[in-house]
Amino acid sequence: MHKKDIASVVLMVWMLAASNLMGVLYGPDLRLFIAVALVGFFTITYTIRPVFSKPDYIRNIDRMAVAGAALFGLVICLRILELIEYWS
Repeated sequence: MHKKDIASVVLMVWMLAASNLMGVLYGPDLRLFIAVALVGFFTITYTIRPVFSKPDYIRNIDRMAVAGAALFGLVICLRILELIEYWS
């Protein structure tokens, strides 16, 4: 198997493990699951990046990483607003 094939399998396993752990801990918060899944996605995109060459699929992964970072920032902002509302 190639690195990118293994990476997709590892990401799927990570997301299933995170969703099962959230189910066991009774924490069905979608924003938390998205944040945990994005952490796994960023880790995997960092580990599959080739050192000496730049294949075409890296550009698409970079675009997905930027979109994921924006989504992660949105989740964090919503959490902060939720905490501010709770403390007020």
